Amino acid sequence: MSSPAFPDDLASKAGGKGGSSGVHPADERERARRLLIPVAPGERSRWGVEYALCQQRNGQPVEVVLLFVSEAVTAADGLRFRTHVEMARFQAESGAKVLRDAAQPLLAAGVSCQEIYREGDIVAQIGDVAEQLACDAIVLPRPHARIATLLARDVVREVIGRKGRGVPVVTTDSAGVGAQSPAQHPRS
Repeated sequence: MSSPAFPDDLASKAGGKGGSSGVHPADERERARRLLIPVAPGERSRWGVEYALCQQRNGQPVEVVLLFVSEAVTAADGLRFRTHVEMARFQAESGAKVLRDAAQPLLAAGVSCQEIYREGDIVAQIGDVAEQLACDAIVLPRPHARIATLLARDVVREVIGRKGRGVPVVTTDSAGVGAQSPAQHPRS
């Protein structure tokens, strides 16, 4: 089982996969698709894991990058009771547990899996990691109905609607059935 890659480790683990490395079309078909799957404690974020497993079972080789993003620690997050370092450590440990749990079914199925922990804005981090690691797609659960997101941030819709990014977004249901999201911008 791999350990989570923290920001300092990201650059060293990202090497090896470039955009135009002289790959021939025949080789491209055999190459595993690199899927970025952001995960959280909730069950909906595991829908992307099911999507990857379905792709693998259907003969499409995949490698998965699991991403957990914690928001930056602020005074409102309980710094009155814990220090900044204690809160950051707690978030990192919680993130590592979520990543390990999400990786288990992938590893059991023989899917190559990398775990990354980041801190910051989730939408920005998803886009940054997808581009830095040259992911072929970002896999997210299908968006909630708009009424369910009136008072909450809708990360899926924000990732789909982001401008200037070149990694396509696939949304999936709980059975792992995916669809490419509309309004995607081609890779540059």
